[in-house]
Amino acid sequence: MYALLLLLALWGGLGCRSVPPPPQNTADLAAAAPDLIPYPRQLQLGQGAFQLKASTRIQVQVTSEEVTQTAQFLAQALQESLGLALKVENKSGKAANAIVLRLNSELQTGPEGYTLSVTPTSIICEAKTGKGLFWAVQSLRQMLAVRLNEPNADNIFAVPAMTVTDEPAFAWRGLLLDVSRHFMSKDFLKRYIDLLSFYKLNTLHLHLTDDQGWRLEIPGYPRLTQVGAWRQEPEGTRHGGYYTAADIRELVAYAQERHIAIVPEIDAPGHVQAALAAYPEFSCTGGPFEVSNHAGVHPDILCAGNEKTYDFLEVVFKQVAGLFPAEYVHIGGDEAPKARWEKCPKCQARMKQEGIAHEEELQGYFTRRMLATLRKHGKKPVAWDEVMKGGIGSETTVQAWHGVGAVKEALGKGAAVIVSPRSSFYFDLNSGITNLRKVLETPIIPPDAPAAQQSLVLGSEAALWTETVPQEKVDGMLFPRLMAFAQNVWQSKPTVSFEDFARRLPAHYAYLDKIGVRYGFETWPVILQPRYDQAAGTFQVQLQPGLANVALHYTLDGTVPTLSAPVYTGAPVQFSTSATLKVVPFKNGEPWNEPVEATFVKHLVLYKTPLFTNNYHPAYPGGGPNALTDGILGDQDYRKGFWQGFERKDMEAVIDLGQEQVVQEVSIRFLQDVNSWIFLPSQVEFQVAGNDKKFSVAKPQEHTVPVTLEKPLVKEFSHQAASKKTRYIKIRAKNIGVCPPGHPGAGGGAYLMADEIMVK
Repeated sequence: MYALLLLLALWGGLGCRSVPPPPQNTADLAAAAPDLIPYPRQLQLGQGAFQLKASTRIQVQVTSEEVTQTAQFLAQALQESLGLALKVENKSGKAANAIVLRLNSELQTGPEGYTLSVTPTSIICEAKTGKGLFWAVQSLRQMLAVRLNEPNADNIFAVPAMTVTDEPAFAWRGLLLDVSRHFMSKDFLKRYIDLLSFYKLNTLHLHLTDDQGWRLEIPGYPRLTQVGAWRQEPEGTRHGGYYTAADIRELVAYAQERHIAIVPEIDAPGHVQAALAAYPEFSCTGGPFEVSNHAGVHPDILCAGNEKTYDFLEVVFKQVAGLFPAEYVHIGGDEAPKARWEKCPKCQARMKQEGIAHEEELQGYFTRRMLATLRKHGKKPVAWDEVMKGGIGSETTVQAWHGVGAVKEALGKGAAVIVSPRSSFYFDLNSGITNLRKVLETPIIPPDAPAAQQSLVLGSEAALWTETVPQEKVDGMLFPRLMAFAQNVWQSKPTVSFEDFARRLPAHYAYLDKIGVRYGFETWPVILQPRYDQAAGTFQVQLQPGLANVALHYTLDGTVPTLSAPVYTGAPVQFSTSATLKVVPFKNGEPWNEPVEATFVKHLVLYKTPLFTNNYHPAYPGGGPNALTDGILGDQDYRKGFWQGFERKDMEAVIDLGQEQVVQEVSIRFLQDVNSWIFLPSQVEFQVAGNDKKFSVAKPQEHTVPVTLEKPLVKEFSHQAASKKTRYIKIRAKNIGVCPPGHPGAGGGAYLMADEIMVK
């Protein structure tokens, strides 16, 4: 009771003008501490509280345009969030009933560090730089916006006394927004600039060009936006948009006021079909081309042998450098297939002229030409880790998305690195694959990286690729995972526990609700936990929501659940026949996600555990040891977690039926999704045996599905057992091993994704 009364007093709930000393036991200290994300390095609670009220002043003690701008920003924010119209004044000397902002060059922090001191008489925000001071203000804003939702009876907000000393571990704390595949409005980007700065992220990486759209006006090349900014959808609709120079200047100014650097990306030489649709003469074949309306790696890239290509890029990067004051410009360099270069007379002539042995080195030549252009305009380059294949110098910052190996390779070359592992920080992946805990706990610096190289890690970036994410779905893909990322990249290593982070989340959900952020899920939107009761002959499926405070409505007849459909109450959903279970989470009476669907099929080997020769990949367990016999059929999206993956390895599974039975048919399903490095097996072999374990081997089955087919595909392989008495079933599926030539991941590990083994 004491703790509850104290907590109410601390946050203004009792209408008192003063508060008792803070509690001293650990649990109550945690409850009284502000729910800051990211959590500060040091926070010490003090005695009493500061009473924030209408007469409080925001005091700037040293005249500075930057500090005054931050003070005015704080005043406006408090007016909007709390309804308090605080005056900003330039005043030195002792502060009373004031929020004080000041710079202190002797402060013992880094350039983005700050101190925040709350006493009963004042709140003092202090930093070495304007950027650090802004983060102090954002911490204060979070305390007020996230926890202090209501004043007391005298319209006073009580801010607990405390001392905060804080600074980030990494200088680069960013988010990539892909505005090429789905255009995002200027106002929407401003909204995200506000959200990034609220959580102390300092970089917005705009992916401005790709196969699906060119988003930036370039003088002398009007067709880039007349043609390249618009795509025709398969159903006939037209989608697109672009930013004018005036739009960019407005966005940049808005971001600078919030200490966000906007880093532009012009992707080259690959991912350029939108540009080639406008100017096909920069290709190897001459076209014609259309702006792409589908995902995948496209074969046509910029011609590296055509001098006009470099003239074009000179104009583009000159414009980019003039519009974006950020220190860095991203030049892409990823997923550039070389098939066109191999057959292009101009490219081959260039290779001969420059003494280049192979096409990967030609991309290195292409990259060096772009780097020279950037240097001329005073910019530093960033490129995706594929550019290392063609050779780079230490002057190129590498954005490593292929995991720890790519990070180590870049560090070994002496290059600065931005860490963006696809498996942890790509938020277009389902929240079940890249869940909240994984985002929080993935180390930014590889734990075994040499100490001498660790300082080369500039920081990290989360990324949202938007082929299937229009603007209205962005919130649900980024939040709450972006908050976990903000916490992770603020610290030098994962030190804040997931449990502590999760304890602070509910207050932020309330704030996000208030400002209209339609956040998504912490893990799978709905976690299905099925089992099969053999005695009763029924499936029993427990449901767990991936977010608190949502209601799960479900159907078993394949229809989409509405509010009138049964609501899950905690008892397993039971059914005794094959069925399609659909579940929709509802929040505040409205659907909070698309239907989660699972098809259940009854067959003879339900929940009989296969014995594997090679272990499945730990990142793709498909639900565990019984994933291939749980009766659930995966669909074309492996991200939902129903597929079991084998990287580079063949799949060999043996199932023991327990006794001899008459078996008519054995089947198994596999997935192909080449854009995710997933390929069908090159062949599948079925074997059956009785109690004697003498296996009869059927002729291996092959298929005619090309490895270049981009569209995801599920294929079933089956074997007619001719009603033979069978106890043991063995299935061998041969993995192609590595991604084939011409694939963007050529030579890298290929995945084999298996689903249900069904026996009739």
